[in-house]
Amino acid sequence: MPQTTPNDHVPLREKLALGAGALAAFFGFGGVSILAFPVYNMMLGVSAAWVGIALMVPRLWDAITDPIMGRISDNCHSRYGRRKPFIVAGALSMGILFALIWHVPETWSDPSKITYFIILQLLFFTSYTVFAVPYNALTYEMTPDYNERTRVMAFCAFFHKMGEFGGGWMLPIAGVLSVSLVAGATDLNMTGVIAIGWFIGLIVMAGVGILPGIAVRERFKRTTQSQEKVGIWSSIKGSLSSAAFLILITIIVLNTLSGILAMGIDQYLLVYFMNDGDKTAGLIQKGILTSGYAVVGFASIPIITWLAVRLGKKGALYMVYGLMVIGGIGKWFIFQPGHTMIHLGPVIIDPVLLIDPLLCGPMWVAVKILLAAMMADICDEDELKHNQRREGMYGAVFSWLEKMVVSLAFFGTGLALAFAQFDPDLGGAQTAETFTRMRLFLAGAPTLTALFAIGALYFYPITAERAANTRRLLEERRGAATLDSAASDS
Repeated sequence: MPQTTPNDHVPLREKLALGAGALAAFFGFGGVSILAFPVYNMMLGVSAAWVGIALMVPRLWDAITDPIMGRISDNCHSRYGRRKPFIVAGALSMGILFALIWHVPETWSDPSKITYFIILQLLFFTSYTVFAVPYNALTYEMTPDYNERTRVMAFCAFFHKMGEFGGGWMLPIAGVLSVSLVAGATDLNMTGVIAIGWFIGLIVMAGVGILPGIAVRERFKRTTQSQEKVGIWSSIKGSLSSAAFLILITIIVLNTLSGILAMGIDQYLLVYFMNDGDKTAGLIQKGILTSGYAVVGFASIPIITWLAVRLGKKGALYMVYGLMVIGGIGKWFIFQPGHTMIHLGPVIIDPVLLIDPLLCGPMWVAVKILLAAMMADICDEDELKHNQRREGMYGAVFSWLEKMVVSLAFFGTGLALAFAQFDPDLGGAQTAETFTRMRLFLAGAPTLTALFAIGALYFYPITAERAANTRRLLEERRGAATLDSAASDS
């Protein structure tokens, strides 16, 4: 397998700054989804189906804004680069708007609450698009080396896992803040939600999100100065004509659908099935579960990176998806009451629950590292075919699909809960059939997704040798793009 040369290495400082952007991107992408159902359904009483619909509506707007942002970024020739100015502007604006989403008055009618939620989401996700599309493009173009791309994405995965760890504790921390800030409060309330919203918005999204825009150099800033303008429709058509890209986005779509569905359903099972409707106890268990995923994810990063360098990206993915099949089936047995609990002071831990992240956690790290690195390889093949660097448009298509799928997944979660005949007014007194249907959704979705991914990867065409040959042909045609050529960015 080709070795990484010194010129292809990305400095540690820039890997850290780029990776930190993934922390902001995690909350920009998933922060609304984490809070939406607990806040608007459990706390404000809006039906789960309406919350699911409200989460899906902004994706129609994203279908317009994402490709426009991709084109703007690809064609930008500012002195600061094609990506960095938008990353800074997007991070600052989305941080403020995220906090405002949770300022809905509790006394409003359900239609007013949903209308407010939709409008604030439209503004927020527009800002997120300004941040995320150029940020994704920047991650793809950090290095032309096949293996160094995997290492760069490993840093992004590390910070993404930090986001997962923190995201799982957003509601428990909001519950603690609720009790601390409101006299006489004994449970989660909107004051705590608003407080955590401002912290995530200002500190994480805005404060951390600007780091890639101020501390990372752009490799292709100068080599793209003379390229022809990138068109929207030709770029979308070109990206969708790539068999490798279609395979990847199909896997990503199914991963996201099954993952969000599982994340939504397991939260309801933890609260209503395993803790008899006790929101605080159930959400603490959810926080422990999510923290387990984060810990397993952190531990998996060097292992998956090592496997990818030695076995290739496809070989590493085969291994983690095989483990995911076992984990998906295991969810049926893991998510049920009656386990022996471990008491660590005031914290009660279900040890059986922690088997779930051990089996399913490595797959999410592999997706973050390897599928993103494979997207960068696809961008090289696109340049070889079309003679344009279009990471922005690939990032736009990917970003829109990702957000659309999340909305569909939450809409699907609402439909799944409705199909299971879940009634929040019944608390933990749901019927046995309701809980059985919820568990079938929880176990079936990830199992089927993993089996499909194993089959689809067989047809993925780009290997390390093919990527090296593509790079050689590109550099013969337009020369090498090095970090030295972008030194003035820093």
